[in-house]
Amino acid sequence: MVNDSILNEEKGKLSKTIELLIKARGVLNKVVQRVGVENLDLLENLRNNPETSGTDFFVFMEKLSIQNTALNLKDKFLRLEELKYQLEEPYFARLDLKDSKKDHDETFYIGKFGFTDKYPVIIDWRAKIASIYYRYRYPQKKVKYESEYGTETLDLLLKRTFDIEKGKLLKFYNNDIKLDENEIIMDKIQKRTGGVLEDIVETIQKSQLDIIEADPRQVCIVQGCVGSGKSTVAIHKLAHIFFNFPKLIHPERTILIVKNQILVGYLSTLFPKLGIFNINYGTIKDLLVNLYFREALSIEINLDKANDSFLEYNIESIRKIEQEIYSMKSKLDEEIKKIFENPEYESYGGQKFDYNISALENINNNIEDLNDEIEIQEGFISDESISSYRKETHRMNIKTIKKLMTRLKKLSTDFKRTSLTTALLNINIETKKKLSYNEFLCYMYIFIELVGLSNFKKYEYCVIDEGQDFSALEYLVLGKLVLNGRFAIFGDLNQGFDNKNISDWSEILKVLDSSERSIFFELDTNYRSTKQIIELANNILSGFTKLYLPKSIDRNGEVPEVTRNNDVENEFLMKLETDSLNYNKSIGIIFYDSNLLNKFKLILEKTNVIKDRLIVLDETKRISYISSGIYLMNFESCKGLEFSKVYVFSKKISSNMTFNEAKKEFVAVTRAMNDLVVYYI
Repeated sequence: MVNDSILNEEKGKLSKTIELLIKARGVLNKVVQRVGVENLDLLENLRNNPETSGTDFFVFMEKLSIQNTALNLKDKFLRLEELKYQLEEPYFARLDLKDSKKDHDETFYIGKFGFTDKYPVIIDWRAKIASIYYRYRYPQKKVKYESEYGTETLDLLLKRTFDIEKGKLLKFYNNDIKLDENEIIMDKIQKRTGGVLEDIVETIQKSQLDIIEADPRQVCIVQGCVGSGKSTVAIHKLAHIFFNFPKLIHPERTILIVKNQILVGYLSTLFPKLGIFNINYGTIKDLLVNLYFREALSIEINLDKANDSFLEYNIESIRKIEQEIYSMKSKLDEEIKKIFENPEYESYGGQKFDYNISALENINNNIEDLNDEIEIQEGFISDESISSYRKETHRMNIKTIKKLMTRLKKLSTDFKRTSLTTALLNINIETKKKLSYNEFLCYMYIFIELVGLSNFKKYEYCVIDEGQDFSALEYLVLGKLVLNGRFAIFGDLNQGFDNKNISDWSEILKVLDSSERSIFFELDTNYRSTKQIIELANNILSGFTKLYLPKSIDRNGEVPEVTRNNDVENEFLMKLETDSLNYNKSIGIIFYDSNLLNKFKLILEKTNVIKDRLIVLDETKRISYISSGIYLMNFESCKGLEFSKVYVFSKKISSNMTFNEAKKEFVAVTRAMNDLVVYYI
């Protein structure tokens, strides 16, 4: 039973907090308005437009920041964005803690963003002390957290969770040993609409927090079952990194890689809710195009051509490419040694060939050292205390060094002209034709190893979502574009149904340079779907594997409707029309066959009842997601998404269904949060 006096006390605290937030927003607004109302309106439009909310938004903001340096406009605008969310829900939890070294208890209110007036009013969920909320279910003595000074030990006296909507306190829970926190999770899930990604700041589980807090200076691989919150945890990890490692990893030097444009738009809906406003995100194809133009490559490419009949994707094939590169570097090493073996030049040699950097970088390092030597020799010549005879010797030395540099530059030019073509021909890639996607991946890897990147700055961190959908070759190239193996890779092997991609997480470590610094996590609980949907999904896969099948949190719902009939068109249309009138949450309609998808697309586009809510997912296009949308897609495009209700049009079950076919159906049915209808036709 809720104690009225405590409820009133908490309502008073909330009211005072909101007053402080409103005051802070007013002060910030007055400062920001100095850039002009027109500029602010344009910024707002760019922020709200999914087509321009990335690069265009930040280019314009950067321009305004340069024009108004004293304002520190960028930070102030981002703080206004945070305040907008805070006014809706300033905080979600309270901790009362006792420190034996102090004579009084301390109270902390935890929110998505921190807020300080004259004192800390709200603690950011990413702050070290906030981890107590996630790691301890109920009040107890000697709880621990890691501070900047080491491990701190306190007594947790009170753990309280709030339900606040639009600035109003609806209820609160005192979390004690009798409370099953799954009830709170289920309550939050019930309010979700699907169709857009929601943050999980209030319900992060200990297993998820371990991933979020894991040291970013290593390869982090997460095998997460369907509905375990992989994508959401990935973005929360980024928010946590930017808060706790601000000097090591910067948002503008971080990239989120996904398989297609559908996921690009879907995941980006969560960024502003967590205060992430200037991160890079896209597909590997986007990244390759960026590299192509930045390095001004002269070859022709066709990245829409994906399959190469001759090209293998396995580790053995990659080892052949690596061996070819090693061979080319070894030959160059010998050529450099031959030059310095000349008695005229041998006194200027001695630099060891570094096989960990590009071949040309080795030559350039030698040339840079020789330039330094010329400066030293010129210093001797300008020294008045040195005799004319010795000065003449130094002039002769400079001539010799310049001759040596000329030979090294010629070697560099010849190597650059021939090495790439030779290496590619040796692995059966013809550079005179347009290179396909996979051929260009090989080209870029060889280019980076032999020539090196001149105009591309490596990313400081990389998150990969749906990591099972990438090949070892793609990981090989990505490993050359990110500093020191700083990767977080999230995926589920049970959702990988392309044999050309990785089949085991260990394959990634075999192609990344920092494989010795890696950590593996497993998430095995589904928080998305009802118990009944999970049971159906596990039955689909259980005949093929017992690995990584999702566990349910026993959230009960309706038994999925399963119909084995070819003639379901009228029944489906009637159900969908009823849903469109009475269902204000998202609906996903998933087809195994593109022809069937196109057929229903034409039918539904003529249905006025759902016309404004109908969204067809296309892997090549960025999508604007809405919480009550009705989404059409094929099996390949639904991965990573979730919808409140799902209709699946699947093939009739046959006795010879393959593992990959079962995986596709498994993925499709697990998109559903609450309601599922399956038509086997």
